[in-house]
Amino acid sequence: MSWKKYILTLDVGTTSVKTCLFDEELRLAAFSSAEYTLQTPCPDIVELDPQQYWQACVDGIRTVLWESKAAAEDVKVITLTTQGETLIPVDPGGNPLMNALVWLDARATAESAELSGRFSADAYYQRTGLPEVGPANPVAKILWIKNHEPEIFRACSRFLLLEDFLIYQLTGKLVSEPSLASSTGYFDFGRDNWWGEILDFAEIPMQRFPEILPCGHPVGTLTKSTAQLLGLPESVLVTTGAMDQIAAALAVGNFRPGKVSETTGTALIVAASTSSPDFRSAVKAPLYRHYRPGLYLLIPYCPTAGIILKWFKDEFCAMETAEAGRRGLSVYQVLDELAEKVPPGSHGLLLLPHFAGALSPDLNHSARGVLFGLGLQTRKAHLIRAALESVGYLLRENVELFEQLGVSATEIYSVGGGAASPLWNSIKADIIGRPVVVTTQEECASLGAAMLGSVAAGWYKNVEDAWAQLAQGKRAFLPNPAHQPVYERGYRHYQKLYSCLKDFFVEVQA
Repeated sequence: MSWKKYILTLDVGTTSVKTCLFDEELRLAAFSSAEYTLQTPCPDIVELDPQQYWQACVDGIRTVLWESKAAAEDVKVITLTTQGETLIPVDPGGNPLMNALVWLDARATAESAELSGRFSADAYYQRTGLPEVGPANPVAKILWIKNHEPEIFRACSRFLLLEDFLIYQLTGKLVSEPSLASSTGYFDFGRDNWWGEILDFAEIPMQRFPEILPCGHPVGTLTKSTAQLLGLPESVLVTTGAMDQIAAALAVGNFRPGKVSETTGTALIVAASTSSPDFRSAVKAPLYRHYRPGLYLLIPYCPTAGIILKWFKDEFCAMETAEAGRRGLSVYQVLDELAEKVPPGSHGLLLLPHFAGALSPDLNHSARGVLFGLGLQTRKAHLIRAALESVGYLLRENVELFEQLGVSATEIYSVGGGAASPLWNSIKADIIGRPVVVTTQEECASLGAAMLGSVAAGWYKNVEDAWAQLAQGKRAFLPNPAHQPVYERGYRHYQKLYSCLKDFFVEVQA
């Protein structure tokens, strides 16, 4: 008889699913990743067939089991962490009624304006932790469905978020959890319950939402059909996890005041824990319910960061993709090699990274990506480095936002896919003028989910206990003094370029 115990984690992001297998000491035993392509038929529409998420999860689980040679009976727990805001209406049988409205989807502009007219920004922030009713918020998306797809609205039994939908696929149970629910705009994060007032105003029945369980809480075991599909025992315990940013913060110990982490994934998200949010400050950074009551995570986020590099790779880098395949490398390593040939500052080339609007530090849904300073000497390598530097400038803006809120940090912990790039980490350190620290465990959101799942399964007493025993190495990327004058000038130009175009963005989008 085997004495091993494993936990499977599913990190379901905007453009890929990452499946990990951890042992009971939270050491990574196997990893699989699969990308999918979002459907963007027209501006502001971003969708995906929910079954693509589920099939990617199924394939990922099968892959890690095969590659690890782990015995099916040794897998004891499955825990999930997903993107926030993505909405999936389902019928009474749990079947999706339409494509998932991905968090980047901004079709509900009129509906968000209607809700904003009823609930002031201050009142909304104090109740939900969100600075505004934006078109990405599920409360606006549901109102859009009600207004534009009334048959789907009437047929909907539950409005689910992505983690909720996948937990239902695994267990047949309809549940959600507080950190993910914080992204909806209809969750009262101080009371850990759905916010009846805004749902009543929008005429959305509260019974159309799932039960809320704590983060890292047992949900149930696999259904018979799902167990057979995955090749796992029905006894596998499925637990709630946390939104991906909360999970990633847990993995680097960002559940204590004073620690700052940043995630460069699809989006750029900067995070700091607090137990005493200041609702009176003129600066309103998004606040999400952390993994436990009484703790919150300040998380200003910027919709497009790493996805810009993916877009560039998909559209313009077929040759580099082929080269990466021949060399057995990630295509992003090949892109880094090109960018390293260009000096800091990219010879004056600047990119504004607002491909899907700006949210932080300035709120401007009309903002768009801009490439400034093109010349006949500009090469593909310049464009790649300018993209990396643009995210560094965006990070610095948000670190300075934290300083306005009284949150400072002598170093920044970097997680997410971008943390795998030494060049990108060095650029960020040069631009913000302080060390950027990465851990040896690159899959931080998955590790955070594993911490929550292991606590739910009784392997550890609490999250602090699980984190204390992690054996993670660190690497600090220090600012290069020789590069800082160039980046100081580049940062000023970056800010001035946005300032000059800020009102023009609104004009051309009107």
